Amino acid sequence: MAKPVILVPTDFTPVGESAVNYAQQLAAILQAKVTVMHVVAMDKEVAKATAAVSAISTSINNAQVESNHLVAVGNIFDDIGSVAKSIDARLIVMGTHGVKGMQHIMGSKALKVITNSDVPFIVVQKKPLKPEGFKKIVIPLNFQQEVKQSIKYAWEIGKYFNAKIHIVYLKEKDPFIAAKIERNIPYAEDLLQENGVSYEITGIDKSNFAKDLCSFSDKVQADLITIINNHENIFTYFGGSFEQAVIGNEQEIPVLVINAIQLKTAYSFSIYFG
Repeated sequence: MAKPVILVPTDFTPVGESAVNYAQQLAAILQAKVTVMHVVAMDKEVAKATAAVSAISTSINNAQVESNHLVAVGNIFDDIGSVAKSIDARLIVMGTHGVKGMQHIMGSKALKVITNSDVPFIVVQKKPLKPEGFKKIVIPLNFQQEVKQSIKYAWEIGKYFNAKIHIVYLKEKDPFIAAKIERNIPYAEDLLQENGVSYEITGIDKSNFAKDLCSFSDKVQADLITIINNHENIFTYFGGSFEQAVIGNEQEIPVLVINAIQLKTAYSFSIYFG
């Protein structure tokens, strides 16, 4: 049986190097192989880029993790998603430089890339993955139906690390929305209890949910935050910049972004990685 593929785009910066390191460590744990990818704008750049990604791939192979490489001519916004589909990648690990300056207005580059792919992303910054992996995972819980699947998905990746799950919900004053949120809490409790998962559920007062979520994650020393991308304006209820703020969080906590389209299929993380 063929190993599942983790795709890791790199721009040869320290953040790109961090993404490669994450992909290599995760592939070793998940019994997957790594495809290292770089995107160039013109054909004349292919040879130089190929040599660079080949060297990275060789280094990964030398660490006893199966790896190959490729170079695409185009732009990162379109090609990462299309390449992931063509090689049947099960996970994309990508670096981001955070959300700075005009990107607060224009939208983070990472989010634009993610929106053009149906494959789950783990978006990382320069902060390295701990040797023990994702031991503490934070999931923001809102009123969306999809959040139930995100809890299951996060638990499935967390079981590889015997992780503790932190469910964080917004203390909503609107009774209609609060009721929807509260209906999702028992689902989370039942799923985690049935599977013997260590967890805590914490309510946050309505203020700046993205900032407070990241501060909470830092306080509990979270190794991963999980959010959903519905290919529209995700978490619009919390403000249009919610996803940008979480993905580019100043604490440099990795973010697992699960695409809503992915959640509508019969697949899950455990099916992908066994």
